[in-house]
Amino acid sequence: MEGVVTKVISNRYTVKCEDQKYIAHARGRIKLDKDIFVGDRVQLIKSKPYAIIDKILPRTNELSRLAVANVDVVVIVIAIVPTPDLVLVDKIIVKCHKEGIRPVICYNKTDLATTQQIALTTAGYRSFDLIKVSASTEEGLSSLDEIIENNVVCFAGQSAVGKTSLINAISDLNLKTGQLSYKISRGKNTTRHVESYELKGGIVIDTCGFSMFDINDLKSNELKYYYDDYMIESFNCKYKDCNHINEPECAVKKKVNEKKLNRGRYLRYRTIYKELDKK
Repeated sequence: MEGVVTKVISNRYTVKCEDQKYIAHARGRIKLDKDIFVGDRVQLIKSKPYAIIDKILPRTNELSRLAVANVDVVVIVIAIVPTPDLVLVDKIIVKCHKEGIRPVICYNKTDLATTQQIALTTAGYRSFDLIKVSASTEEGLSSLDEIIENNVVCFAGQSAVGKTSLINAISDLNLKTGQLSYKISRGKNTTRHVESYELKGGIVIDTCGFSMFDINDLKSNELKYYYDDYMIESFNCKYKDCNHINEPECAVKKKVNEKKLNRGRYLRYRTIYKELDKK
């Protein structure tokens, strides 16, 4: 049989084949070859007490840090608390572009933030799909419905930004949600496994919160290719292969200095570039 992995806990997998769900283990040779992610399409052999995953079918894309595969959209959730890690956001966006996944920036907890605070945080993302919502007041949730319909959508971001709360707000799942430690402004990670749900005419995947996200399959001189606005400006750079770091007569740096490109996002670009360069 062929099915889709809907839940992963340790080495136990829930696989949906048409309208039937099976608890399965993987053959040893498969586990040695690659990890199995939620969203993977697999071949399954019926067996007792557990079915056996015999083969992972080719993936259209994967996000190994999130342990998901075959995704159409990643909703990157940020909020006023915990303090947004925008370097993390930018890394996820780069990875999405590399994998052919549509990134959507979702500012949650709008009821706790001022218009100015929201504008300051999202200033570097005006060219992206950006939605502003509140799981508590249900403001803007219809925009999430439109994104989910006919898509496989993964919710990603730091712990306690409200990923699971948003899924609860658009469903009747009543999933357990996390809390925020106000002493250190960091979230407590309540979602401890990855699982998908059929919602709003699509598939929604809830993931664990995280604070680290490395782009291990990218070289520093390739980073520029995943910034569309920088690629447009690069035609005006003095050097054809300009990385927009130390090169003279760089059109990107010129636009940043003229405040025509967001300075914060450019500084984060430099941070990511240097991390990749060290590797």
